[in-house]
Amino acid sequence: MIAQISSEELAAVIDEIFGAMAGMQLVPSPALIAPDKATGYITSAVQIVGDWQGAVQLDMDLELARRVCANLMGVDATELSPQDVRDAAGELANMTGGSVKTLRAPTCGLSLPSVVTGKDYEFSLSQGTLVQASSFCHECGALTISIIEGQQPTGETPPSP
Repeated sequence: MIAQISSEELAAVIDEIFGAMAGMQLVPSPALIAPDKATGYITSAVQIVGDWQGAVQLDMDLELARRVCANLMGVDATELSPQDVRDAAGELANMTGGSVKTLRAPTCGLSLPSVVTGKDYEFSLSQGTLVQASSFCHECGALTISIIEGQQPTGETPPSP
C-alpha cells in the first residue's frame, strides 16, 4: 500500500501546478466537492505502474479547466477549443500524477492520460480502491484529486518494501 500523502504535501503539489504554473490559487476544502453536473466537468487520470499500481484522477469543473488552460497557454478562454481544454486537463493529470509518483512511488512509471468531459457521466478505474481524496476551490470552480490504489492480482504477493 502506498503511504498516504499529507494534506500539506498535496496542497503544495496543487500550489506548484495551479499557482506557480497557471497563476491560480486554489484553496483546500474541508469537505469533498462533487463536480457541477449542470455546467459540465472534466475528468483526467493517469495510471502509475511498477512496484506500486494505482492512479491519480482529477475531477474539475469545466470553467475551472478552461481558465487553467487559458492561463497555461497565455490566451483568452474564448479562444480555446474543446480539444485545447482536454489536452490541458490531461497534462494537469500528468503533472499531478508525476508529483504523486515522485513523493510515494519514485521507481514507477506513468501512463498516458485519459480524459473525459461532459455533464453527466461516470468514470471509473477498474480494480482500484480509493485511498485518498481532497478537494480544492477557486472562484470559477472546484477540483477533486483522488489517489486510487490498484488491487494485486490474485495469487501474487505484493513486493517487499
